[in-house]
Amino acid sequence: MTTIVEMPLRFDGQIKKIIDSRSEFKKKIKKSQIITYSVEFFSSCFLDDPRHMKGIHVRLYNLQQDQRPEINNYVISWEDIPRNDEEDWNNFQSKVNDQLEAFLFELKEHTNVVEGSL
Repeated sequence: MTTIVEMPLRFDGQIKKIIDSRSEFKKKIKKSQIITYSVEFFSSCFLDDPRHMKGIHVRLYNLQQDQRPEINNYVISWEDIPRNDEEDWNNFQSKVNDQLEAFLFELKEHTNVVEGSL
């Protein structure tokens, strides 16, 4: 027999930038039981163009506070990465993609993460 219980969520609706609150983000990761992420890509009109990541949305679930889950949203995107005036747009997209891949690799290395949503 399975019992289904609806749990009220304690949801922090504000999306925080990881760049602005890096230390807070690391503390919250350690307390969270479930971490999910989703990836955004730059759009292109040509199908043979390489896909470059544009942003990563991270959602942290902490299930042990007052029996109600706490959910925090964070984002890191291309807007957080500085761009030189002389830099070509395609080179900038590649630079953003490389930095986001490095962030995702580091996140996967230190925690158990799930791609997608719950």
